[in-house]
Amino acid sequence: MIMLFNSHTVRNKFLLILMLIAVLSASVTAGVLIYYQSIDANKSQQDKLVLMSSVISPSLTAAIVFNDIDTINELIMPTVKTEGVFATYVYNNKGELITKIHRDNLYVKRLQVEDKIETSLVLGGEIQGTLIFYVDSSVVDDKMSFYRKLVAQLLIGTLFISLILSIILSRLITRPLSQLINIAKKVNQNNDYTIRAPYHSADEIGDLTNCFNAMLDTVENREHALESTVIERTKALEEANRQLHHQAHEDTLSGLPNRRSLYALLNANVDKKKKFCLLFIDLDGFKQINDSLGHDYGDILLQQVSRRIVSCVRADDFVARLGGDEFTIVLNGLTNEIHIDQIIHNILSSFEIAFSLKNKNIFASASIGVTLYPRDGNNVDTLIKNADQAMYESKRRGKNRSHYFTQEMSQQLINKKEKISDLHKALKNNEFTIYYQPIFNLKNNKVDKAEALIRWQHPTKGLILPDDFLGTIEEEGFMDELGYWVANQVLIDRLKWQQLMSAPMEVSINISPSQFRSKNSLLQKWLAEFETNSLPANAIAFEITEHSLVHDHYKVRTILNDIRNKGIRIAIDDFGVGYSSLSYLQQLNLDTLKIDRSFIDRLTSDNRSYGLCKGIVTIAQELNLMIVAEGIETRTQHKLVTELGCHYGQGYLYDKPMPREEFEHKYITQHLSTCKLEQIP
Repeated sequence: MIMLFNSHTVRNKFLLILMLIAVLSASVTAGVLIYYQSIDANKSQQDKLVLMSSVISPSLTAAIVFNDIDTINELIMPTVKTEGVFATYVYNNKGELITKIHRDNLYVKRLQVEDKIETSLVLGGEIQGTLIFYVDSSVVDDKMSFYRKLVAQLLIGTLFISLILSIILSRLITRPLSQLINIAKKVNQNNDYTIRAPYHSADEIGDLTNCFNAMLDTVENREHALESTVIERTKALEEANRQLHHQAHEDTLSGLPNRRSLYALLNANVDKKKKFCLLFIDLDGFKQINDSLGHDYGDILLQQVSRRIVSCVRADDFVARLGGDEFTIVLNGLTNEIHIDQIIHNILSSFEIAFSLKNKNIFASASIGVTLYPRDGNNVDTLIKNADQAMYESKRRGKNRSHYFTQEMSQQLINKKEKISDLHKALKNNEFTIYYQPIFNLKNNKVDKAEALIRWQHPTKGLILPDDFLGTIEEEGFMDELGYWVANQVLIDRLKWQQLMSAPMEVSINISPSQFRSKNSLLQKWLAEFETNSLPANAIAFEITEHSLVHDHYKVRTILNDIRNKGIRIAIDDFGVGYSSLSYLQQLNLDTLKIDRSFIDRLTSDNRSYGLCKGIVTIAQELNLMIVAEGIETRTQHKLVTELGCHYGQGYLYDKPMPREEFEHKYITQHLSTCKLEQIP
């Protein structure tokens, strides 16, 4: 019932309540009226009969006393004609019926059930008889029936009027509420918070209207504030998104597009089958510039390089920085090698002008790899890989140049991958071995020095020389591991020879630049192991290249001093082909200088080479350095380097590199420490 009531509208509820009140009120009123009317009708009937009995009682009493039946009948005859009386009985004082009168026989049956009114007939204080009126209640009932019908009609009329008034009142009261509901729906549907409800009356509904409008004011203000905030935040998000897109697709240092942008462009071009040329540019020697001058100089150089590259290409070409010192150029729609070569020439020519880095002028060059789509690959990864491979071919051929990708390079790459795999296996399977080449003292023809040289005993390819694998090991980053193995083997051999020989023997080990500069190099571990052994001073020497000396000079000098303090001599190898200056030689604490074999090869045929060798020897003598001439293969070369003042000679003229067992047998256990010139071919 309650749920049914709650399911109706307020207007219907209000109408229902009003009608319930009206029905209840009218019903109660009608009931009360009918009740009191019933009482009044019965009382009126009774009073009338009492009055009638009081009127005839004296005459009737006298007639009873005289037993005058006719008079009695005459007196009571009119009573049965009275409305509501259907029978009249008269009894004597003994209770005996004297006479009776009734309207019809039907009334006889009703005597015992209908009401009766008894009146004692008294004369002289004594009861002479009794007068009984039998009353018919139908008279009262008829009156009440009529009255009920009248009241019912009045009730219906009243309820009808109440219904009309209730409908009018409910509309008057609920109309403002309906308007509020309609306005609320309209606001909700249209999100229009400028709409306001009209004010009708200064009552609770008026207060509700005011509160509703005030709420709309608050919501509208908040909406405006929220819209303003949303607009501001949207702008901020758009700006942040723009910056994120910028950072995600643009290199922050150079301002050029980055790797992500490059791949997006290349993928789009490949999807659309658009021809293009891809240039892969790598700066030559950038790491050395970065290490020697600092990263701030390197950053400035990269920025200037970016601008120069952009200035050399067409407006619709794409220049990107991949990272580090690597740049790429997409020459859209260009596959003609003549035009490509012209752009490459412009780029390389622009590098001929010095770069101004703060207060220093630096020269830099670049190596460029070239691939064409679709000739050199049908997907982005292949094109970039091939361009990178072509760039490395440019570096291999001398740097500061360009090279187009060829299919032969793919086979070279496959061979290189096989070599890398074999080298990993070689380290794991202990396939490397040490060869020793004696170094002869040119003053007394004795062997008191030797150089340890690594060889690779490949299981299927046989003995492989270091020129064929050391570069790959350096590139792949496991030179430290191999260098530690070499130094450890030399240390073991030298400790063994210490027990077999009486004369001192210095064994030199080649140290790569990566080993020399590594902070956590295994070489440092080896140095600690070296100190724990009882080898005499100068039993081991480290040979370093000029290339190792040009970067971070202070650090190099510190490391060299630390090594020499441990009893290890320092030799600079291949002197004359690198970039070291005389000031470096003067400042560094070196022991030996080895003249590169390229000078020795031209010693007899090129006067300039002879002059350079003479100058190198003079400088070394002034610096109190021991001088070793490398690559001596003829008697004439032997004679010339001896005349120049070289202290030691090394080369095939004296002896070739040999396995440890052979060297040990020939120069250690047999004490063949003297080389006779007549034995030299």
